[in-house]
Amino acid sequence: MKTVEPEVMLVASTAINDADMAYRGPFCTSVMDRGEGTDAEYLTEFAGRACYESFHRPNPSTADTRDYVRATLFEKGHWSIAEHATATLYFTGVSRAFTHELIRHRHLSYSQLSQRFVDESEANIVLPPALRKPPRAPEELEARSAASNALDAYDYIVDALVYDQLVGAAQLLRKQAREAARAVLPNMIETKIVVTGNLRAWHEVIQRRSAPDADAEMQEVMALAKDRLATVAPTIFGEGAKVA
Repeated sequence: MKTVEPEVMLVASTAINDADMAYRGPFCTSVMDRGEGTDAEYLTEFAGRACYESFHRPNPSTADTRDYVRATLFEKGHWSIAEHATATLYFTGVSRAFTHELIRHRHLSYSQLSQRFVDESEANIVLPPALRKPPRAPEELEARSAASNALDAYDYIVDALVYDQLVGAAQLLRKQAREAARAVLPNMIETKIVVTGNLRAWHEVIQRRSAPDADAEMQEVMALAKDRLATVAPTIFGEGAKVA
């Protein structure tokens, strides 16, 4: 039984279609030169400027893409334009307890590892931050022991439901056995989940789940998510970014 810690991978994020954005036909007014910023930030700016056709950047104080995004989102509070840019993250080394908290945010989209199909007999465990005490602390040992016993019970139930040793006959399909046996697995079992959201949704989730009263594992993982999202939109998620 292996202990793992969270990792967050940036799978995908908004990309600008440069071919169309470079087109300047006789009736095309929806073009503007690129400012300093990422594709996601540029799209956010473009959406805002489309409302007023201010593609020519008339205000010197917001002529730069990042200045425009900063002023529009954090100073004026017009977050709807941040809903056009998206990012997809892949979370591994997180617990079932973590995902139970995360999926409460219904404005994100999820695809999670299935315990009905995936064999959990050699599952990893994720210790909550409070149990990551000095090596072999009593609390950690107790948690490990409980997880080990649960995995043993899981193995026994799956084997028993798939094949009846007494009569020597097959019973349930392995998928059906696993869906029943998973009932004994603890919240510390590792899971993996793909999550997609627009930048407004991600900002709101990270802001709320980084608060001091949030779940400790959630705070830890959201810090990792924020670091990954800072590569997509540093104006929103980077170091020194304002809080709405």
